[in-house]
Amino acid sequence: MPFNATDKLAYRIDEAVKASGLGRSFLYEKMAEGKLRSVKVGGRRLILRSDLLDFLNQGGEPKASTQALSPVGPEAKIGSTGIQRRAQLELPFKPLR
Repeated sequence: MPFNATDKLAYRIDEAVKASGLGRSFLYEKMAEGKLRSVKVGGRRLILRSDLLDFLNQGGEPKASTQALSPVGPEAKIGSTGIQRRAQLELPFKPLR
């Protein structure tokens, strides 16, 4: 049985773009706004399939419970440019022995 992209638990950004039909910049913008959850595993940013489906089903607005439980930290304004940064969830890396 061949592997299908719909079998994946999480998508890389380029895969989420293809799966959703949304633009790359749009997805990054929604992640920065906290409307689309993502996780960072190692050096890779992933969007869980369930989070992408929830985002699409809610018309781009997060569920109230998802927003409250978001692992993304509080916003912080940086300098006079007004660029906002969010803390990101990072999973510990355990090397194989």
